Amino acid sequence: MAAVVLVFGMALAGFTVNPVVTSLAVRFAGDAPTLTSALTTSGYNTGIAAGSLAAGRALDSSLGLTGPALVGAVFAALTLLPLIALALHGTTGPCRIVAHRTANTDEPRQAADATITSTR
Repeated sequence: MAAVVLVFGMALAGFTVNPVVTSLAVRFAGDAPTLTSALTTSGYNTGIAAGSLAAGRALDSSLGLTGPALVGAVFAALTLLPLIALALHGTTGPCRIVAHRTANTDEPRQAADATITSTR
């Protein structure tokens, strides 16, 4: 029973970090928020693959069953280093929200509606 609770707690703690890291990365991205979001997601997937490989190798080593836990602790510490650096750096300017809006949004919708009705 304790193992189930601990695995659930580990998963909860691990997956709650991802949205925070992504939002911090997008905040500092400047003019490329979409690319930054994609890169952070790729980074998570790369970390999952590398962590699985390292934990498997540690399990086969002389560390035995404590090897994967040690690898997890090292990866967690490595995850916190860039977050601490970002938190200490802070933002120097106002946050930017990149959005594009046309002057009159009703006109394109009416043109599209007219096209749809004329083809029926």
